[in-house]
Amino acid sequence: VDATRGGAETMYPEFRAKLKTLPPPPPKIPLKFIGQMESGRAGKYAILTDGRGLPIYGKEGQVIEGRYRILRIGVESVDLAYLDGRGRQTIRQTGQ
Repeated sequence: VDATRGGAETMYPEFRAKLKTLPPPPPKIPLKFIGQMESGRAGKYAILTDGRGLPIYGKEGQVIEGRYRILRIGVESVDLAYLDGRGRQTIRQTGQ
């Protein structure tokens, strides 16, 4: 953008006002995806950890930690969403 002509902020003051009022992004989900397992009729489970205690197991659609829903379990990642609708995040499997 040519500085002598002004950018979007000077040409469109409503654009600048909207930028200032956008909510901050949701915090990063503090879980690590460490693997998955399949159990016959029970289906596929994601195995996650918060690094502090026992592993957390969950299936697609299930709520874990009372705050997140498992949306999809992939081969190398899991998609989680905040229950309050603030956003979603893909967590890749961590390697050793």
